[in-house]
Amino acid sequence: MRLRALRKAKGMRIEEVAQKVGVSKSFISRLERNVTQASIATLLRVCEVVGITPSKLFDPPSTNFVPAGQGTPISLGGENMREYLISGAGNEEMMVLFSEIDPLGGSGTEPYTLKAAVDMVHVLSGSLELVIEEQRYVLKKSDTLTFKPTLPHTWRNTSATEICTAIWVIVPPPMGT
Repeated sequence: MRLRALRKAKGMRIEEVAQKVGVSKSFISRLERNVTQASIATLLRVCEVVGITPSKLFDPPSTNFVPAGQGTPISLGGENMREYLISGAGNEEMMVLFSEIDPLGGSGTEPYTLKAAVDMVHVLSGSLELVIEEQRYVLKKSDTLTFKPTLPHTWRNTSATEICTAIWVIVPPPMGT
């Protein structure tokens, strides 16, 4: 993750970022050194405070071609899941993620928002429940949902036994909550 270099390029001190995000200085330091992970909401607040999109945190690949199974592993928080950036880290027009969500895994119980215009999720396998402003949607294989990510939302794999795989497209890449 390139958070330290981006923070310094903006002339910001760890103390300043920590105070504005509402976390400790040591947490920001550990995050910059990849010693800890942040929740989706916290990571997005860090990006907003520093004035960057989450995609800026990761080194861009040498090409935008992403062979099957070769996406850039990223952690935007969440529980019991793996996410891969498959749009290329330097893409400032959209963020495309491939998610493998373990049984009952998901974004967590805390609703979050994204500063983006459109969020689209397409389920490749399994089932995914999204709650958007208290409206519940259950997506199965080949279902797609498009929504405004500025609305509070959560999501989770509803199966206790099956992994859910999904593609997310966020336009433009989010700046924060």
